Amino acid sequence: MDDYQVFVLTRLVLDGEGQVKNKIAGVTFDVLEAESYRDKDVTNDFETFTVLGDWREGAEQTNLIASMRDFRAIVRSLQDQALR
Repeated sequence: MDDYQVFVLTRLVLDGEGQVKNKIAGVTFDVLEAESYRDKDVTNDFETFTVLGDWREGAEQTNLIASMRDFRAIVRSLQDQALR
């Protein structure tokens, strides 16, 4: 599978304490759209990330592992209760 370029559009903002922070304004797969966004205002910018084409497979494996750990915790709890 191919890898994909993802462009996270950011904007500089002031938080409640007067600190300058990056705020996510959106996401696009189109570099021309990201550059157009950046060119609209000096506070606009974007960051580029590469997303692996098989990210869904990794996410599914992560969900399976989390479910297995939750199930293990339930079984351990039931075993502890049975031994009391």
